[in-house]
Amino acid sequence: MASGSRQRDPAALPWPEVARGEPGALYGLFSDEDFLLIQGVEQFTASPAFSDNPSLNVERFLASETKPARVLDSAQTLPFLGSRRLVVLSEAHLYKAEQAAEFLPYLADPCPSTTLVITGTKLDARTKFAKALNQAGKVHQFPKMYARQLVPWLQGRAAVRDKSLDNQAAAYLAELAGLGLGALDSELEKLSLYVGRERRITLDTVRQVMGNSRLYSIFDFTDAVAAGGLTRALSSYAQLDSLGEPAVRVLAMLTRLYRQLLETRRVLDQGGGPQEVQRALRTPPQATGTLVERAKRETPAGLSRALKAVLTADVALKSSPGADRVIMERLIMDLCA
Repeated sequence: MASGSRQRDPAALPWPEVARGEPGALYGLFSDEDFLLIQGVEQFTASPAFSDNPSLNVERFLASETKPARVLDSAQTLPFLGSRRLVVLSEAHLYKAEQAAEFLPYLADPCPSTTLVITGTKLDARTKFAKALNQAGKVHQFPKMYARQLVPWLQGRAAVRDKSLDNQAAAYLAELAGLGLGALDSELEKLSLYVGRERRITLDTVRQVMGNSRLYSIFDFTDAVAAGGLTRALSSYAQLDSLGEPAVRVLAMLTRLYRQLLETRRVLDQGGGPQEVQRALRTPPQATGTLVERAKRETPAGLSRALKAVLTADVALKSSPGADRVIMERLIMDLCA
């Protein structure tokens, strides 16, 4: 690609001091795309600032498993046999308001020898936590990657593996955009291993590895479920599962779908039309039309039952590790019945 048309890597951090080994004390990374967050954190862990005894001076926490006090205790610990500590808190959006408030004193006076990186899907700008983080640190929201960006992004990820991805092959893979960037990168890894010492990955190569079958996105799956198409829903989920798509993410998309349908049904019952639905949900026109069409065929009680079934499956996934596919297939059959 010519330098004049070169696009900026959407996963690149806007803070050059991190790569130089001179990071500050507070950073926030937010995105709906887990893969971009993972890449962003990797740029911190690769910084020379944390190369001294990383096993002792780099700690990672999940908000779903860790109380704020434990994270703060780590952030306030002095580095051992090194100059700086790196503390990464993921899933920060899962903290309730009172839990997030426990960070306010630290944000006002962070430990100068620690770099605290807070990540999550979103940051509610209205909260005291968000205002304090924005004021005391540096916050970056990774922009949504649009379809036109996927081909050059895929080719860039292939180049990281010292491979060349043809335009047609990249466009074919881009059809899997609904799976998320992590799944796309995983497919590129498989293709790179398949071609071995060969540098070029062609459309034929992709078809040999992935077959000529229909490529389902996660949106194809939710469409099939909403339409009650059991065979298509099971087939698309089977492909999602084989490509490594986590069941919890598929479930999250189902939860979102049925909440949107419930809200659409509410607007319609109050006499609203597509324009009112679009304003309420802030969805694109085409997606709004699809939601309105489906919601007209549903009752609030039926949608509530479907959402309850999704939430029940969520509990089952958390309490029965290893049974993801069985749980999801049973849920799909219930939703399409």
